[in-house]
Amino acid sequence: MKSTQKQLSLCWRYHAGHGALIWQLMFTETGDLIGQKRFKADRRALFFCIDIITGKVVCDDYLLMDHHHPVSAGEGWFVGLETTLGNLVYCYAYQSESPEHKGIWALDLRDNRVVWSRPDIVFAANLDHEFLVYKLSAFGGFPERHFLLIDPFTGEVIRTLGLDSPAVNAIRQEVIPEDDRQQVMLSEFVTREMTEERLALQRVGITETTRCECILKGIFTVTALHEQVESTGLWHSFLNVWAVDSLVYADTMEESVEKPCLNNFLIRSKNLYYLKNKEELVCVALT
Repeated sequence: MKSTQKQLSLCWRYHAGHGALIWQLMFTETGDLIGQKRFKADRRALFFCIDIITGKVVCDDYLLMDHHHPVSAGEGWFVGLETTLGNLVYCYAYQSESPEHKGIWALDLRDNRVVWSRPDIVFAANLDHEFLVYKLSAFGGFPERHFLLIDPFTGEVIRTLGLDSPAVNAIRQEVIPEDDRQQVMLSEFVTREMTEERLALQRVGITETTRCECILKGIFTVTALHEQVESTGLWHSFLNVWAVDSLVYADTMEESVEKPCLNNFLIRSKNLYYLKNKEELVCVALT
């Protein structure tokens, strides 16, 4: 006989707008969720800021501007989120016709302002009290990276490290992955080697795991099941949350799409965040 648990509570929803694709999510240490949303039809990439506790939209449709000119950075499209520290989020643009990042913008989206920006450096690592960055140059036709340590709150140089070296590599080896820094749990596809996850799924009656993403946290098993309809080839993705063996929350993430809705949920602290139809961010309390 299955145990009974109370249904989970919806904390808040954020709709990014018709045609939006919520692309990146990060968290500040001061309690904000920062995200990027992309509108493919008109090639716009905008940023938003949400108070995690209340769900209040603090800032929305923020367009990153060029360092020195009144035009959008990265043509309004080739931009992204690099990292966060304190109350700030750090953005980048891309170099022209290259996957290489270019420049750093330190934003305080609660005040809707750029705290500092530098077009001459590229982010390499967040060391908490300082950032490892580099400047690009060329010698004899070959690219070179000159590394620096900068103050993340002012953008000023703390120390010059020079060319890529064993000392720089040693620093990079000690960098904490961004997901761990922000205390985020991401979903994984369940494999044969993932014994704990497979046992948790078996307890709730899921035996086919090849199309199942899963996160385990305490008594909760959070899954995204992806099903393909043979007649149409289209995919449906369903989110389920189990407390021990009792289903306490369920929703449809996406239906009748050409590709399954992958990597679209995560857990941070006591909250579950997931995307619905690409355009909507939903927060559910795991309590």
